[in-house]
Amino acid sequence: MSLIYTIFVPHPPLLIPEVGRGEERKCQASLDAYQEVARRIAQAEVETVILVSPHAPLIKDGMTLAVDNIMQGSFAQFGAAQVSLSFENDLVVMAQFQNLSGVVPIQGSIDHGAFVPLYFLQKAGWKGKVVLLGMPLERPEEYGERIGQILEDLPGRYAIVASGDLSHRLKEDGPYGFDPAGPEFDQFVVNTLQRDSKKIDNLSEALMDKAGECGYRSLRLALAAKEGAPEVLSYEGPFGVGYLVADLYHSSPLPRWARRCLTSYLKGRNSELLDLSYMSNELTGRRGCFVTLKQGGNLRGCIGTTEPWQENLALEIQHNAIAAGTQDPRFRPVQSEELDTISFTVDVLGELEKISGPEGLDPWKYGVVVRQGGRSGLLLPHLEGVDTVSDQINIAKQKAGIPAGDPVELWRFEVKRHYE
Repeated sequence: MSLIYTIFVPHPPLLIPEVGRGEERKCQASLDAYQEVARRIAQAEVETVILVSPHAPLIKDGMTLAVDNIMQGSFAQFGAAQVSLSFENDLVVMAQFQNLSGVVPIQGSIDHGAFVPLYFLQKAGWKGKVVLLGMPLERPEEYGERIGQILEDLPGRYAIVASGDLSHRLKEDGPYGFDPAGPEFDQFVVNTLQRDSKKIDNLSEALMDKAGECGYRSLRLALAAKEGAPEVLSYEGPFGVGYLVADLYHSSPLPRWARRCLTSYLKGRNSELLDLSYMSNELTGRRGCFVTLKQGGNLRGCIGTTEPWQENLALEIQHNAIAAGTQDPRFRPVQSEELDTISFTVDVLGELEKISGPEGLDPWKYGVVVRQGGRSGLLLPHLEGVDTVSDQINIAKQKAGIPAGDPVELWRFEVKRHYE
């Protein structure tokens, strides 16, 4: 099944009730979000968590890998020796990571950057193995891509948990005082995750240093491991340190169903419907959707419906997946031998909402439909290179064959993107 989850979480020991002794309630948003992402990983039946910590031993060029068979730790140094954890190391994954250039094996206990997320995972009922990595100080995207590739070729169910706090300089009475770079850094990270996570590394070293952050590289590694649709569950800084909880990627059954439908069609088999009895209501309901195929990062086909035409979403996806692979006039039909090199995403559309003007649009949040007479054009949100409302409307007009200066009716909609 490979990598099915990546998350980014903070690691203040005071979030642990036995350490915080009531102070943790001042971070209630972080607590609630932490419990939610831990629950998601437990429900996804993740077998092994790859945990990247900025408080493990770090090296200038490369990253460290804990090689003990059993990983143990406690919060004795924080006055809570009764809180202890023990996990098996995943020796299969560990052996694969040891083959990576720049990875240095070490021995030692679980540091608090790893202990805090593991505490919440265990409280959520997760029982699995771990692999502990020290955060790379250089080239985090390169390590993220390589780790993601390794996990893609393994048969288990894996999650990457990137541990890190944001700026430590948000308040005068914080641990490192205040610097204007602190709020600027945190705002950049949160906004970029919500809009265009591919730009997450667009920060100067000077701003990073002034902000006093400790998890930026962990975050970048996790984002590079597998593309997703990041969801910020919470952000707050009550003690002068930025705490961010984000779901960066999770595997969805919808693109896998799209792949299965196109594969069956190309191989001359009847596409059998999924057993929907154990699926969410999302597949059994009726929604418009778009199925997008990419090959080597480039578009290979995209077909969709703005409103539902089929009996349920499963059938809607089935129809659009086959059409995206065989009927998109911009591309030659997909051949069955190409399927292993093609990625699938499914965008499920919300209800269309008529708006009075461009001020009701946001190209990162809303898709747009333009209409003039019998002509209409649609553009999905969150597209690379489409940064302004003007760009969004003009491209939609162009697709509809409507002159750029002509007035149009505007409709917006939200989209939930699903990745394999």
